[in-house]
Amino acid sequence: MKTSIHFAIASLALALCGAASAQATAASAPDPVTQLKQDNAQIRKDNRNIQYQRNEISQDNARIDADKARVGRDERKLREERAERNADQRAEDAAIKRGDMAAAQRDEKAREQENREIGGLKRNEAHAKSDLAATRADRHEEYKELSAAKAKKAKDVQKRNADAGKVK
Repeated sequence: MKTSIHFAIASLALALCGAASAQATAASAPDPVTQLKQDNAQIRKDNRNIQYQRNEISQDNARIDADKARVGRDERKLREERAERNADQRAEDAAIKRGDMAAAQRDEKAREQENREIGGLKRNEAHAKSDLAATRADRHEEYKELSAAKAKKAKDVQKRNADAGKVK
């Protein structure tokens, strides 16, 4: 008997809690107009976020273009320096054939200087290329974020349209 009373009280309490939670859920659900306003606000926020990300991507594109131009200038300068180095090497070889050791030493020093300049240019070019790769990677991440923001916006628009259909 004692067990059946506890069981009856427990089931009654469970039924009352269920009814109370159903009323709380119905009372806490916003009306469709309020929900529509919230959805519109979220869509505006998503639009601003998408525009901000597009601006970042265009800035990255400009930076990438500038880096490409700089790399191109460095490569041209490197070709010029190599041509000068090779000319110094040919002059040194010609001086050695003539037996002019003083001219050969001058040409060797000039060639060594050109090699040092070439090394510096190659290092600068390598740094510029790594910076370019990093900027491209950043741009790729921003494209992914933009895509996610567009998908979220599309979901919010769909939800807003569904809520708008409920407004009478």
